[in-house]
Amino acid sequence: MDMNGHILLCWHAERAGIGVLEITLKKLKNKGPIQRVLYLIQTDTKTGKNIPDQIEGSKVERVNVDLKDPTDHQAIYLFVRDSVVPLVRGYKGRLHINISPGTPAMHSVWLMLSAGGAFPMGTHIWSTQYNQNTKRTSLKPVNFKITTYLAEIRSALKTYPSIGAYEPEKCSSVRQQVLQKLKLYAKMNGHPMLILGERGTGKTRLVETYISKIKQRDVVALACGGLDSSVAESLLFGHVKGAFTGADRDRQGLLAEADKQILFLDEVQDLPKNVQRELVRTLQDHKHRYRQLGSNEEKTSDFELVCASNQSFDELRSQLYPDFLDRIAHLIVEIPPLRQCREDLISDWEIVWSECRRSDSIPEYAPITAELEKQLKSNLLTGNMRDLQKLAILIMAWYGEKDEMDAVNMGLEEWVRWGRMDEIASEFGEGSWGDRTKWFQHRMAKWAKEYFGNLDSAATALKCSTKSLKNHINNKQ
Repeated sequence: MDMNGHILLCWHAERAGIGVLEITLKKLKNKGPIQRVLYLIQTDTKTGKNIPDQIEGSKVERVNVDLKDPTDHQAIYLFVRDSVVPLVRGYKGRLHINISPGTPAMHSVWLMLSAGGAFPMGTHIWSTQYNQNTKRTSLKPVNFKITTYLAEIRSALKTYPSIGAYEPEKCSSVRQQVLQKLKLYAKMNGHPMLILGERGTGKTRLVETYISKIKQRDVVALACGGLDSSVAESLLFGHVKGAFTGADRDRQGLLAEADKQILFLDEVQDLPKNVQRELVRTLQDHKHRYRQLGSNEEKTSDFELVCASNQSFDELRSQLYPDFLDRIAHLIVEIPPLRQCREDLISDWEIVWSECRRSDSIPEYAPITAELEKQLKSNLLTGNMRDLQKLAILIMAWYGEKDEMDAVNMGLEEWVRWGRMDEIASEFGEGSWGDRTKWFQHRMAKWAKEYFGNLDSAATALKCSTKSLKNHINNKQ
C-alpha cells in the first residue's frame, strides 16, 4: 500500500448499494485524489457481491467481514480494532473515514476508536447526509473532539516513538487484566501505588505514560539506587542555606517540585531507612507536611506517590521499614513478564524497534521473519523489554553491511549466543536441584493464586490441596 496518498475507509451501505461510496468519492476529490478505498463488506451481503475494482478513479479493495450480528457493538469494535486498524497503522498520508454507511453500532464504533486515538494523526471523519427537501446528499466533517487517556497515550506514542510505551489495548488476557487494574488504581487519588515487576518489564514507562495520563499529572522521578542517607534526604526534602557543610544555597527538594504532580520513587527498596521513616511522617498526614533540612518551617505538597521495585513483595517486607511499606502498598500492581504475554510480543517488538531507531538509514518498520517469530514465541526473555532492545540494536548494527534477511539472521545469532546462559540461570533460580525445585514451586504457587483468584480455586483447578499450595508459597528458597 502507498503509505503517503489519500485513502478512504468505510462500510458498504447495504440499502444504498455503492451509491454512498460514489458520492463520497466525488465530494472528496477537492481534498486530493483518493488512491484507494478499503471497503468493509459483510460476507452475507445482498448488494455488495459485484463491487467494481475502480470507482471514480479510485482502486477499491474489498475487506470481507463475517459478523453474525451487525448491531453487536463489542463484536464490531473487536473486528475493527484487530483487523482494520492494523491495515492503516503507520499511515503517513491522509486517511478519510465515512462513518455514515452501516448500522448505528458501526457508526458508534468509528467514533469510539477515533476518540481513543486508534487511527493515524490527522485522520478526517466524515458523514454523508441526504436532504429530503433538496434531494441532495452532503458530506460534512464530524467534529468529535473527546479526548480519552487512550488517545493521549497513543498520541504520545505517535509523536514520540522513542518512549517505547505499551500499546494501550493488548491482546493477552494477562496484560489486559493488569492494565485494567492499573487504570482503576490510578483513578484513586490520594492513595499511593506500588508497582512490582521483573527488570525490564516497563514499570517506568507505565508511570510516565498510563498513570501520568490518567491522573493528568506530570512525573517527578527519583532513582533510589546508590543514594546515601544525606543525599537522599536533601534530594527529597530540600535544605536551607547552612543546613550542613557545603549547603551554600537553599534547595527546594523533590517534594516541593512534585506539588500537584506525581512523585515516583523507582527501585524503592534502595531508599535509605532513615529517609523511609521521615517519609512516613509526611505520608500519614493528608496535607503531606514536611520540613527542609535545617528549617523549622513546615511546608506542604499535594503530590501523588507511586513506587516501583523489581523485588517481590515478600522481599520488600525484609528490606523496607514496616510502617513505610504499609503506607506505600495500599494499591499493588504486579506487571507480568513478557514470556507470560506471548500474544503481545509482535506489538512489543514493533514498539521497541521504533524506540531504538535513530537513523533514517534503518527501516522504519520492524522486520518480521519466521525465525524471529519463533524466538519471540520460545525465548525466556528474562530481560523482558531490554532483551527486545538488545535484539533490535544487534539487527540494526548489521544493516548496511547485509541485506535485511541476513541482518536479521546475524542479529538473532548474536542475541541467542550471548543471552541463553543468563536466561537459564535466572529462570530456574540458584543452588542445588532441590533449591531450584523449591524456587520454581514457590513461583508457580504464587502464579496460581493470582491467576485463579484464591488458593482454593487454584487447588481445585490444579488438582492439589490448598495446604500444599500455601506451603509452597511460604517455602521460598
